[in-house]
Amino acid sequence: MTTLLKTRLSPALLLLATVWLFFNSYHSIASNEHGKQAHANAFDEQDKPLRIAVAANFAPTLEHLLSDFPNKNRIKYQIISAATGTLYQQIKHGAPFDLFLAADNVRPKVLEQEQLIIANSRKTYAFGQLTLWSATQQLSSLNKLNNFSGYLAIANPNTAPYGKAAQQVLENLSLWSKLKNRVVTGININQTFQQVRSQAVPMGIVALSQLKMNQLEGVAIPNSYYQPIAQQLVVLKSSKQINNAKQISDYLLQKTTQVKLEALGYLPSDITPLNTNIKSKSVK
Repeated sequence: MTTLLKTRLSPALLLLATVWLFFNSYHSIASNEHGKQAHANAFDEQDKPLRIAVAANFAPTLEHLLSDFPNKNRIKYQIISAATGTLYQQIKHGAPFDLFLAADNVRPKVLEQEQLIIANSRKTYAFGQLTLWSATQQLSSLNKLNNFSGYLAIANPNTAPYGKAAQQVLENLSLWSKLKNRVVTGININQTFQQVRSQAVPMGIVALSQLKMNQLEGVAIPNSYYQPIAQQLVVLKSSKQINNAKQISDYLLQKTTQVKLEALGYLPSDITPLNTNIKSKSVK
């Protein structure tokens, strides 16, 4: 009886064993493939270039500074340049940036409040400076604006930090009401510089850094005529390359880099510019 029962159960046991071996093998293969895919995804993320979103005014300077970055051969990077406000909106809508270098401190603060950045990563990396410049005439002082009857180029005061500062300069000189109807606004300070450089507009208030990079000279505008243009950077929480982003942040903030910044038309982050009691108007 016992022998007969064993004989009758053997096919059933064989079937169960076959099914068990199949599912066990499938699970092992699937787990192995999942592990390989996860490893490949991690490798792909690290192999992708670090995406640096940078304000238009700072893009040429950043390229210049990163040419001396010690790990430039190990850390690949891609620079995406646009107006600060535009980049901020892209970040809000999920653009895959790793590091954001703004032309102001407003948008970085908002991103911090919205918990979209790595804690304690918001740092001032430079202070922007303004200058009056013309590609068609030699300027000797700001007095040229007193009797100026042409068009004046500035960046958009409502969206561009350098434009807001330019308006503050004109208000400080009691010239805004006189010139505001003859102001030609650029999307950002780069467009404003191009408007003047191409001679489409005879004169403009541009960034000192733009003149330095192009070996041009203008009339320096005292820092006391406008609120400090504190330019801040942040490491974005959504980044897959946080350590690499922090390395570039640290490089930009180190003393040797800050000395180079000063030669390129910016004030270092540890020097707060003088300013008057100019009321700040928020940038939209």
